[in-house]
Amino acid sequence: MSKRQQCLLNRDRTMKRSRLVPKKHLYLVLDDWDEGFSIHKIDLDTLQDTATDLQVGFPEPAVLRLGAAELSLAAFGSNIFIATNPRCGQTPALVYNTETGGLTMGPRLPAPLLGCFDISVAAGDMLYGLSSYHLNVKRQHSFEVLSPAPTADKQPWSTRSSMNWSWKSVASPPPLNEDEIITSYVLHPDGQTIVMSVHDRDDPCLAKGTYFFDTKHCEWRWHGEWVLPFQGQGFFDSGLDAWVGLHEDGYICTCQVASRSRSSTSTTQPEWKMSKDKLFCSESERHLGATLTYMGDTRFGLVDCVVREELEPECAFGDRDGCVLRLIMFGLNYSQRGELQTKIYRTTSYLVSKYLVSFAPVAFWM
Repeated sequence: MSKRQQCLLNRDRTMKRSRLVPKKHLYLVLDDWDEGFSIHKIDLDTLQDTATDLQVGFPEPAVLRLGAAELSLAAFGSNIFIATNPRCGQTPALVYNTETGGLTMGPRLPAPLLGCFDISVAAGDMLYGLSSYHLNVKRQHSFEVLSPAPTADKQPWSTRSSMNWSWKSVASPPPLNEDEIITSYVLHPDGQTIVMSVHDRDDPCLAKGTYFFDTKHCEWRWHGEWVLPFQGQGFFDSGLDAWVGLHEDGYICTCQVASRSRSSTSTTQPEWKMSKDKLFCSESERHLGATLTYMGDTRFGLVDCVVREELEPECAFGDRDGCVLRLIMFGLNYSQRGELQTKIYRTTSYLVSKYLVSFAPVAFWM
């Protein structure tokens, strides 16, 4: 085979792979207009490093705008599930497909999740949703699972396929007390075990311990009086062979994966490390929230929102571009001394408007 023929063959194979694997983008959900929320689709290949300059708004218009007073969000496969009125059981959810750009009606939130749907984990072909705390002290923790199935009653004259999404209660609810709150969670690399750490609800500094939930056998197991070192959702990275998450002080941290073995229950926390570089200042009143997302191959994206330096925090809200949204793309590795290092590839900053103090930017890599 000639070099030209080999080149054409390689190019054809590359094109076939690119058609089979859709290009991923960063999806940002912001409260950046007076009547609701926007979903922005960011192509990382088009981003410029603007660490010292600010861009006003985004180069492309939002792919979706939602008129709503509040949102609950979850990502599942190529879909973003959106509950625009998470306190009302009569309002159906919306399902935005990031591959097709289509918006469809989804199932409404089940009664146990109304007003308290703040944790979601995709495991296998299902999405598990629960609350981080007891909304009602007389009721157990809400724990529901969303599963898809092809619509059974497809009309004979229609060529369109559709899915029937349905919620059902997990048979084994979290064995948590009313004074315990879930502070961090991550999916085990086995793809079927959800790991959750809990603290005392009244004293967040008081760690209680960690539970494992086996989605395949629907059973919980106490794993010991240790907790994950990060806050909120963590991600498993195979290159580091560790869980990765945001430390509450603004650093990135990695945690050794705990064994699923029943004999491994321990009071000793798995080994963990914190990055030398601080990526955001969580202690400042000007800080309005940060979200970490995993982009594969030890690459991460941090979305951070702060009040503009020229404004006081109480004057930053409304239609006045009062906040700065930073997108920090970085990688992680260990030095020869075993120290956790961040390698920042790009920092892009935008001037944005913000309307809700309680809503932090949400980021999905899909």
